[in-house]
Amino acid sequence: VDYRSEQRYREQLAFPGLEIDELGGTSFARLQTELMLPPIRLRSVGGGSFYLKWLRPSVFGTGIATNVDAPSARTRAVNVGVQLDARIMLFSYLRTTLSAGWAQAWIEDGRSADEFMISFKIL
Repeated sequence: VDYRSEQRYREQLAFPGLEIDELGGTSFARLQTELMLPPIRLRSVGGGSFYLKWLRPSVFGTGIATNVDAPSARTRAVNVGVQLDARIMLFSYLRTTLSAGWAQAWIEDGRSADEFMISFKIL
């Protein structure tokens, strides 16, 4: 169960695909782009006190450089990821969001890693 935003990949210190603090440094520059598609509205999925309102897909990519003030210690990395958010209504009043996502990251030294995320947010 989660209390934070569904789009955690947007957070300033987030870099999906890598462990937290895997890219160390004293400074960084980060550039991100995303394509958040309009929600796909659903009318007849579920029933009674449980139903699915919409699905919202998104695609994102991020580039980061650490130690921007020290070129000899600089590290660069990029990632790309996808996420699907599903808005679920419980008991007619309780809005919840189930999110699932995946990201792949590449570091300039040739290492790569991926990450899977699942989140259940009760609003």
